[in-house]
Amino acid sequence: MWTKETKIQAEMQMANSTSVFAPGLTIKGDIEALSDIRIEGDVCGDVSTPKKIIIGISGKVEGDIKASEICVMGEVLGDLFIEGLARFTTEAKMRGKVYSEKIEIESGADMEVLLSKYKKYLSQLKEKQASIHASNPLISQRLFDKSLAKMEE
Repeated sequence: MWTKETKIQAEMQMANSTSVFAPGLTIKGDIEALSDIRIEGDVCGDVSTPKKIIIGISGKVEGDIKASEICVMGEVLGDLFIEGLARFTTEAKMRGKVYSEKIEIESGADMEVLLSKYKKYLSQLKEKQASIHASNPLISQRLFDKSLAKMEE
């Protein structure tokens, strides 16, 4: 009895903490969420969350993705900015750049990517923005700080 109740509560909590985009659903526009995201439909736009993203086998994203972790089983046409693990299963199809601290690619995944460490990318971005700011005093410090903070979110 206790086990069944605990299982139901866990399932309800998971349902409340994951945004699911079902097969057949098409979204045109950017998605920003505070929860985990599972995409089984089509998204034409950028996707961002501080948590995890799963692109299901029937899922397709045309746009950039920013998350703490990602598991791609479907198709992504865009760049990935992943703080932790980027995982690509056998069924995955990926075209773009992958900035991630860790990567796992299963045999059979269809990959056409450039790989780089996420932290290295952030440090290069900071250097580039500092260089632009130093060479152009008309750029306000506030604008510089805002764009840098957005990339570090």
